[in-house]
Amino acid sequence: MDQAAPARQVRRSRFWLYTPFVLLLLLAIAWSVAWFAIRNRAAEALDGWIAAEARGGRQWTCGDRTIAGYPFRVEIICNTLDLKRGAVTASFGRTEAVAQVYQPRRIITEVAGPLRVSDGRVTVDGSWDLLQASINVSPTGGLQRVSVAADAPKVSIAGLGTGEIAGSGKHLELHVRPNPSRMAEQARDVAASVTEARIPILDALIGGSEPANLNADITVTQADGFKGGTIVEELELWRNAGGKIDILMLAADKGQRRIETKGDLRLDDQHRPAGQLTLAAAGLEGLLSNLTGGRVGGNLIGMLLGQGSRSNTGQPNAKPQLATLPPLRLENGLIAMGPFVIPNVRLQPLY
Repeated sequence: MDQAAPARQVRRSRFWLYTPFVLLLLLAIAWSVAWFAIRNRAAEALDGWIAAEARGGRQWTCGDRTIAGYPFRVEIICNTLDLKRGAVTASFGRTEAVAQVYQPRRIITEVAGPLRVSDGRVTVDGSWDLLQASINVSPTGGLQRVSVAADAPKVSIAGLGTGEIAGSGKHLELHVRPNPSRMAEQARDVAASVTEARIPILDALIGGSEPANLNADITVTQADGFKGGTIVEELELWRNAGGKIDILMLAADKGQRRIETKGDLRLDDQHRPAGQLTLAAAGLEGLLSNLTGGRVGGNLIGMLLGQGSRSNTGQPNAKPQLATLPPLRLENGLIAMGPFVIPNVRLQPLY
């Protein structure tokens, strides 16, 4: 009897010794089963989304699709990604979308180039060293925010009738979200910035070959989504819906040339830009002189743009202070600065 008690104690002690490992094994098995269930639901959700998009006229093709990421995330990889809707086609390189199992409504995407978008007339080509995007959706599936960041972006646009437009930069960031206080207007807030941008058409317009830093903070109304038409058709739908762009801040910094703009823009019945802008600028005497055909005296231009004013810091290389210009009106194809219409300038229809 005395020997039986120690034997039971040994068995009991061994049970508690192996219990944590058994529980860990059971947890691993349960987690694996749960992950594969989540993987299957993700595949079904993706197939359902592609089918819903197809019913809406948007045909997505995910080439050589794979789903991986075990054990803590779900990765959906498309070696190629193509979109077609109506006359518009778009193609991307390898695209990888990742969501954490514990945070499924935040999706991180990495997209490889090149990008090509065409509507049969206008073609946009893009490339980059690294492009990442994050997408946040609400519990009901609504879009909350899209953010994009790209290193060394390059883009060219052909087919506009004015020659090819090209540009590049060191870094680009773009953020888009629905405006919660203007849902009835289908408004989207857009914030974008490009550092060290090189845009030949901008060099020709305001002079200088220095890279530019560009920043934009705008709200676009009637931005209810891509309809699948050509660029011309999309713009006309937006114009007919009463769409406009509220410019909260549009700024460019190019060497000693600086400009900041606020106001609003839309398209008139003749498809020309229309609206009113307030500007503050420095170092743009050459641009204003070119616009006016040299009819505005150099002294007046200098006064308008603060020429000769002291810099912000008083140092030789410091940037000059911005000078506020008279309001700029775009109306009936003309541009007026204050009460004066700028001669020799006619706004042409965009389409």
